[in-house]
Amino acid sequence: MSGGHWGYGHSVVRDHLDTVGADPQVIARWPLLATLWRQLAEIVYDYEHEMDYALSGDTGISDDRAFECAAVGRILDMAMKAAPDAWFPRGKWATIQAVQGRMEKVEEDR
Repeated sequence: MSGGHWGYGHSVVRDHLDTVGADPQVIARWPLLATLWRQLAEIVYDYEHEMDYALSGDTGISDDRAFECAAVGRILDMAMKAAPDAWFPRGKWATIQAVQGRMEKVEEDR
């Protein structure tokens, strides 16, 4: 079977995030969330698609923890980039780079 563990719903999730993120009222009222939803749409789709195929037996994820950490890392990275600069007292990009470096080190240590 080609995917389908969740009834092929990953496209619906992506499309809904895109719709909400592109809504002019959402952009006007919650611009950070609008940006984040649009950015997350493809990432969520990609990872959910891979999980769907793995659970359906079409493909395999060789290392579940590495897969999971990569997904969370991408989402965290995107969320930090969308967050207000004021949340980062030591500098937004310095913090993001430090977290990215830590994620890379964890991956190397596996």
